[in-house]
Amino acid sequence: MALKVKNLRFPKELANTPFEIELEQTGISEEGEPISTFKDGGKCIFSEKSKRIIDENGRKIMLSGKIAIEGDIAPDLKIIASGNVLIYGRKYEIYAGYRPRNPDGSIFMTEFDLM
Repeated sequence: MALKVKNLRFPKELANTPFEIELEQTGISEEGEPISTFKDGGKCIFSEKSKRIIDENGRKIMLSGKIAIEGDIAPDLKIIASGNVLIYGRKYEIYAGYRPRNPDGSIFMTEFDLM
């Protein structure tokens, strides 16, 4: 007997925090600055949660929140792990980005860990 798994649904009713996001490509411009590739805004689910982690270089990093945005916010970008998010006038740096998938392969939300 095959197990049928439903696709997950993004809880739109919880997305009430306005945000602006700017994602960057890997690499640097001729001036030595990160290459900005994507800018957008809208409503997201924002959770302020402090968490201390140690990165791959052994440095202590304090994560200060997480956001969840409906759908795949930047389908043209292969990597969504760097950039900035502006929430309530405060600028957060993106530490990591995730794209959880449904069983059918569709992306139902984009998540970012914030520093």
